[in-house]
Amino acid sequence: MAAILAFGAHPDDIEFGCGGTLRKLIEKGWSAVHVCVTSGEAGSSTIDRATLAATREQEALRAAEVLGSERVHFLRAADGLTHYSRDHKIAVINLIREVRPEILFVHSSSDQFPDHKLIHELVMSSVAGAAGPWYQESIGEPHLAGTILGYEVWHPLNTFQLSVDITTTVERKLAALRCHQSQIESTHYDEASLGLARYRGVMSFSSTHAEVFEVLRTSLNLPEGLA
Repeated sequence: MAAILAFGAHPDDIEFGCGGTLRKLIEKGWSAVHVCVTSGEAGSSTIDRATLAATREQEALRAAEVLGSERVHFLRAADGLTHYSRDHKIAVINLIREVRPEILFVHSSSDQFPDHKLIHELVMSSVAGAAGPWYQESIGEPHLAGTILGYEVWHPLNTFQLSVDITTTVERKLAALRCHQSQIESTHYDEASLGLARYRGVMSFSSTHAEVFEVLRTSLNLPEGLA
């Protein structure tokens, strides 16, 4: 079974950025693993960090179940992190080598939200590390994902190379995103996500709803479900 590995800085980023595409691929038989680098414990001014982290991890588990993904891995880096460590990099390398994804999703290179930007750098650095015979403390055999796609969350992509029709899966994407009640109670990210998908679908002249991606790496032929 072909594998997908999706990284998000916070527990709701994956659902927002690529949830419709993930569901579309899962329906075609792909397996998917989510990685939340932080537990989003800084995402409230009224809920204490420990309670919020536990809440958001449970929300992430429910959202992944809605999409049909196999599991969620929590790295539990500090929310609002200003740098990543070698330990973080080894953890990501280990996950890449364990899951051995054909498709890898991550924040786009143009997302300027600080956490998202840093996680993009961490993952892309780890992709290179996972592909070679380095980092003796890491586990598993070297692996390089054939397709790496950058998704949009806070900062819509000015240019993109791939548009995926999610007309048939947009409602499942929204259902997954609405599992993150701690976040959408005050700010309706679900409505924003639906509006963005509608805009992308109409403006790409291909569908009623779409997700678009920065192509960071690809083989000669895109995997079935993306082309």
